[in-house]
Amino acid sequence: MAYTLMAESKEAVDWSALHGTLMPIRKRVELFPIPASNGLGMSIPQRLRNDLAWEEFTQMLDVLRKFEMDVYDMHSGTKVEPGALDAVKKSFIVEE
Repeated sequence: MAYTLMAESKEAVDWSALHGTLMPIRKRVELFPIPASNGLGMSIPQRLRNDLAWEEFTQMLDVLRKFEMDVYDMHSGTKVEPGALDAVKKSFIVEE
């Protein structure tokens, strides 16, 4: 089962610039567009939900914030912000 998150912006996003910034970081996180909400979906397959994927996600989170996008954990509905990172990480990481 994959872990899914969504980033969305109230403003127009420069998708080319965002893509160019995320691609060097992205190895484990799958991305897909959500055009109806001016958003970007993120999916992490269960077999990849580990500390490396979490590090990748947090690097991507920094980029998404620079693009003024809000990120939501679709598992819990929680907005992913500094105060919620520990709770999101606990459900994100799968012990192997």
